[in-house]
Amino acid sequence: MIKQLLSTFLFTATTLIATAQCTPDVTCIPSGTAYGVCPDSATGLKHGVVNVPYTETVSLKIPATTDAFGVPGGTVTSIELDTMIGLEPNLTYQCSAPSCIYPGNSTGCVLISGTPTQVWDKPVVVKVIANITTIFGPSKVPRDITGYRCVVTAATGIESLNASKFDVGQNTPNPFTGRSEIHFSVVNTENVDFKVYNMLGAVVYTANYKADKGTNTITIEANSFAPGVYVYSLGNATQTITKRMIVSR
Repeated sequence: MIKQLLSTFLFTATTLIATAQCTPDVTCIPSGTAYGVCPDSATGLKHGVVNVPYTETVSLKIPATTDAFGVPGGTVTSIELDTMIGLEPNLTYQCSAPSCIYPGNSTGCVLISGTPTQVWDKPVVVKVIANITTIFGPSKVPRDITGYRCVVTAATGIESLNASKFDVGQNTPNPFTGRSEIHFSVVNTENVDFKVYNMLGAVVYTANYKADKGTNTITIEANSFAPGVYVYSLGNATQTITKRMIVSR
């Protein structure tokens, strides 16, 4: 869980001095949970598209105690970002906390932005330092955080979406043997339900995403499905749009 907490500092190449103009939203973290991140590692960060402006807010809830580190009885003074490796060079971040130092028992956010200029798909290693206090006094605990990827895809083949309404594009590539992406747009930040059906009408995959205003991306892997024809649907509170996709391998 602490890996999920600390893996918020992604998709960046340069640390900025100014604090981010973002508002933490930790509603995806279960009630009663002392720490966590929205989006979590299962949902992942949105993928970028070459030469398309990218923004996303990542919200985090910092623990109050060192139980998250497997050290009971201590307190977390703060968690700070040290450095990171493996990021697309044109993406930057701003932290809501000065100098990217988040106090213990607090919430915060990271505003990720930039315009990527190259296709990119690399693991990100985030080096952080937890400042903790135990019965032995204050100490610094370094951590290498892994589990997220920095992914930027080419714009070729992406159909135009209508940004003034809820709109869903055809997955590309289609048919696909490895990875395919579905781009969709929403007018305001909202939750959307994603489902995949086989040709008998049975649901074979389902997920819920918190979509940000503008263009969003869902990535699907061919190895999650048997070869064949499927129908996928994406719906918000008022509308559902369906498309057909083909898994071929």
